[in-house]
Amino acid sequence: MNATDKEKIDMNTTVSTNQRLVTVLLVLLILFLILLVIATVVGFLMMGGGMMGWGGMMNGGMMNDMHTACTDMMRNIQSP
Repeated sequence: MNATDKEKIDMNTTVSTNQRLVTVLLVLLILFLILLVIATVVGFLMMGGGMMGWGGMMNGGMMNDMHTACTDMMRNIQSP
């Protein structure tokens, strides 16, 4: 079974196309994993209070103030 020149060209094109597709998919997978790791680290820092943003507000007095304000509003609604 000898392959003609046209069949050889078609087979090579298919292989290079598949390799290119696999390479693109691998690059996208690696980028997705890097973004996932970055998001996890940022989320951990925000919840742990490592950043002076939402983490500081949630751990400090702001959360307590919001809780107190909500409790006061509920008391006012129940007993006018």
